[in-house]
Amino acid sequence: GEAYSSMVDAYRLRYAYMKSWAGLLRVLGVAELLLGAAVFACVSAYVHKDNEWYNMFGYTQPYGLATSGSAYGSYSYSGPKTPFVLVAAGVVWVVTVVLLVLGMSLYYRTILLDSSWWPLTEFGINVALFFLYMAAAIVYVNDTNRGGLCYYPLFKTPINASFCRVEGGQTAAIIFLFVAVVVYLISAVVALKLWRHEAARRHRELMEREVRRQLALQPQCYDSVDRPREEITYRQLKSVEVKPEQLNGHIPAGHIPKPIVMPDYLAKYPAIQTNEMRDRYKAVFNDQFAEYKELSGEVHAVLKKFDELDALLRKLPHNPGNLHEQERISRVLQEYRKKKNDPTFLEKKERCEYLKNKLSHIKQRIQDYDKIMNWNVQ
Repeated sequence: GEAYSSMVDAYRLRYAYMKSWAGLLRVLGVAELLLGAAVFACVSAYVHKDNEWYNMFGYTQPYGLATSGSAYGSYSYSGPKTPFVLVAAGVVWVVTVVLLVLGMSLYYRTILLDSSWWPLTEFGINVALFFLYMAAAIVYVNDTNRGGLCYYPLFKTPINASFCRVEGGQTAAIIFLFVAVVVYLISAVVALKLWRHEAARRHRELMEREVRRQLALQPQCYDSVDRPREEITYRQLKSVEVKPEQLNGHIPAGHIPKPIVMPDYLAKYPAIQTNEMRDRYKAVFNDQFAEYKELSGEVHAVLKKFDELDALLRKLPHNPGNLHEQERISRVLQEYRKKKNDPTFLEKKERCEYLKNKLSHIKQRIQDYDKIMNWNVQ
């Protein structure tokens, strides 16, 4: 059966994108498409009223209202602007479809989201669509009252009453237009949040890569140079749990915290999901365990010699009687320090600790997978 951890990872891989800022933009895009379709349908349903207007008044302002309208305010209306509303809604709808399809593609997730310019570009596109829809909404509202002529008493005659009557579909079109304006404004804000979120993510990944390059912590294969350990076997390897350092009390002035170094094997060997991964992990463990045993034996032998030299140095007189004896003791101490700080020995010691932690990590992954598989079988 499939391991529970692999099912959780598959669920996160499938639905995590839709729970992000980019996924929210896609949800808003679907809502914008529905609103755009509703606007187009409602506005198109009353195109016949525009034909009636042009049949009666043509493309000029109704006769007699240009001169006498000054007493009630200046009106300037040369005819319905429904074609502009339809073209604006259509252009916005097509651009929204392109953004939605692009946002669901793998190219968007892997390339565009990692770029610093695309989230700002998407923000600019949503702002431009917001202003285009706002212009279409204002024009359509102006059309419903015929540029303000419907508020003019001389124009409100029984013949012109049909031009000033606002139908239910027109009211719905106005509502859909302004709701779409708000949704595009929200999309612009979400795109801005996406830009800041992705910038923070890139900065965090950059810092993690920089930290991994540094080797601030000095790993130790043994407790100390003076006290060697016994050679570690496979059963004595335990999982290594990295715990954060805890500071008690106040932090002194000038204290510079040490960077946290993330070993490469933590990312290279994630949780096991299949039997093939388990076999590969086991092969790596068996391959590098032999190297670890050899290094552990060599370092153990060198540390044993250091113990013998320490015992010998403790027997030497602290205040030699003559100059020749003092020089001989000084040469012995210099040779001891030189061997103790030998770069080759320190490199082997560091490699030994690295292999110990890596093998412990791999073993823990194998044990976790076996435990989950046994639990599924039961």
